[in-house]
Amino acid sequence: MDATSADPPRPARAVDVALRPMTVDDVASAMAVIAASDAAQVAQGAHPPRPSPSEAQLEVQRRAHARFVERDGPGAWVAVAGARVVGVAESIRRNGFWGLSMLFVHPDFQSRGVGRELLAAVLDYAQGARVRMIQSSADPRAMRRYALAGLAMHPAAELGGVPDRRAIPSTLAGRSGGADDLDLVAATEAHLGRSRTEDLAFGLSDERHRLDVVDEAGRRGWVLWHPGRLVMLGATDEPTAATLLWRYLAGTEGEALAFGLTSVSNWAFTVAHRARLTLRVGGAMFVDGTDLPGPWIPSGWYF
Repeated sequence: MDATSADPPRPARAVDVALRPMTVDDVASAMAVIAASDAAQVAQGAHPPRPSPSEAQLEVQRRAHARFVERDGPGAWVAVAGARVVGVAESIRRNGFWGLSMLFVHPDFQSRGVGRELLAAVLDYAQGARVRMIQSSADPRAMRRYALAGLAMHPAAELGGVPDRRAIPSTLAGRSGGADDLDLVAATEAHLGRSRTEDLAFGLSDERHRLDVVDEAGRRGWVLWHPGRLVMLGATDEPTAATLLWRYLAGTEGEALAFGLTSVSNWAFTVAHRARLTLRVGGAMFVDGTDLPGPWIPSGWYF
C-alpha cells in the first residue's frame, strides 16, 4: 500500500522545515538521520555505542525501511529542510493495532517542533485503532511527547551481556522453526491479542534470523532472534516464554541483548538473573487501549 503520491506536503511549525510523505527514494537519507541521532545519544551517554552494521545488515535495513513505505505508506513521513531530510517517522497498522516504529530528528534540528509535527502526522494513521503503542528511548522530550498524546507510560528495561553458560538448562523443550510454523505464530499472536505474523514472515527473509518454537500440549510460543539480539517473542504462558528465552541464550554467541521488558516481564528478569546478565532500566513502553500483553517481548519496529 503506497498512498504517498496522493498526499500533499504538510507544513511544520518549525519555520524552515516541512513534512511530506516518505518515499522509497528517502530511505538512505532517513537512515542517515537515524545514524546521526543515535551517535548524538551515545555522545550524551544515553546508551553505549553499538557495533557498526555490516553492508549485509545495512541492506536488510534498507529493505525494511522501504517496506514501511510500501506496506504502511500513510504512516511514513519525513521532515525536510529544502531538499535535505532532517527527520523521519514510520508507523504500522495491523487491523485494530497501531504502533510508532520510529521517530528520529537530526540533532541539528531537534527542539524546534519537528518531532511534535512528525508525531501528529503519523498519529493520523492511528485513527480508528483500538490499541496504540510506542516503545520509547530514555529521551525526556520523547517520553513527554508520547505521554501528552494520551498513552500510559510503563518504564522499560533491557537485558544484556554474555550469559553464564553453566546456568543454561541442559535440556530445553522446543525446536528450530521456519516458514512452516507461521500458523503456530498466528495462533500464539491471537492468544496475545497481537498480529505480528506477517512481520515475522518478513523477518525470516533476513538470513541472519532464526526462529525457535515450542509446540506441546497446552504450550505454544516462538522467538525470532539473530546472534547478538532477541528480535521478538510471544508465548501462551510464562514458563514457555522463559524456555524460549533460554533457547535464545543457548543459541547465541557472545553478547546477548533484548529490549522492551516491563513490569509484566518478571519471567524474563528471572532468566536474566540466573544467566548473570545485566539489566538496565531506560526508556518506556507507552500503551493505550489495552494492558501490556504478555508473555511477550516486542520488536522495536513491529511490537
